This record gives sequence, structure tokens and C-alpha cells, in this order.
Amino acid sequence: MAPPRILLLAGSTAPAAPASRLAAAFAREIVFLDAEATLVSLADYPMPLSDADGSASVPDPAVKLGAMLRAHSATFIATPSVCGGMPALLRNALEWLARAHGRPKTGAPLFALAAVSDDDTGALSALGELERFAARGFSATLIGGGLAIGRAGLAFDAKGRLDDPQLSARLQALARETVFAARRLVPDS
Repeated sequence: MAPPRILLLAGSTAPAAPASRLAAAFAREIVFLDAEATLVSLADYPMPLSDADGSASVPDPAVKLGAMLRAHSATFIATPSVCGGMPALLRNALEWLARAHGRPKTGAPLFALAAVSDDDTGALSALGELERFAARGFSATLIGGGLAIGRAGLAFDAKGRLDDPQLSARLQALARETVFAARRLVPDS
């Protein structure tokens, strides 16, 4: 059986940002579980502002990222919290991706979601917004209930691992659930 492919995306373009560090930590867990992790940066897919009337054609970076999304068995998104919600960069990219991806003809795409914040409530609020967008914009099946990490600036050790054993265990559990769900979609070869 071919290993499932998981697309990983952070809602921040700074490699040292907590959302980027969380996506990298999730990638390590995915690889440990014998799955293929594809970590992408929104900086590599610049997109114009999405127009609410939908009259503009989907930009090439969104088409390319949308094709990557369809080529993977599941997608992991880690968002930072900005005023209790997703940052404009991520929301804009997701709006374009939802247009490029379209409604699935068969089966719902699998999404595992996480949010980070410097306070305890911002991550939960941003995670809720991300969950609603994934469910409505992509008709996604959400995996594992999500992961919210408060005080994220202090959550990682020097090697990029989560310091808190409970958070680390929750990240590992989310990775296992993601790989398990994705494996069910991978045909035998």
C-alpha cells in the first residue's frame, strides 16, 4: 500500500512563527507514522485579494495549490490567531483555494486543524473560525477535533517540539487520526 500523502500549511510565512513551528512538528509526526508530509509555505503562493463578488478568475498560485490539495489524502492547517480569528493572509488563500478546489464530487476532503495564540482564548476562537471555513468552503470532513495552543510563543523547545507533554500527546494523537483516516483513502498498489 502506498503511504498516504498529507499536505501541511501554516497560516504564517515566518519559519520561526508558532504556526509554522507547529506545522513542522506535525510533519515530523506524520513522517514517523510512515506517511508522506508535504510542507508548503503561503509565501510560495502569492495571491491577490479575493473579491467577494467572485468575478475575478482564480489566480495561478491558487490553481497550483488547489491541485496539490487534491493530490493529497488529507490537509493539515495551523493558523495563528489575529484578534481571535485567522490572519488575512490565510483567509485570503483559503477563499481562493475553495474556489479553485470546488465542491467534491465524491467524498469530502479530510482536514486536520490547529491554532496557536499568545493567549489562552485566541487559539480556540481562531480554531473555531478555521473549522467553520473548512466545513463550509471545502465541505471538509474534520479530523480529531482540532488542537488549540495558547501561549504558543513559549510552547516549543529549541528543537521545535512541544514542551508540554499533554500538548505533545494531543499532537501525536491528531497525527495518528489523520494518517489513519488518510490511509483509508489510499488504494492498494
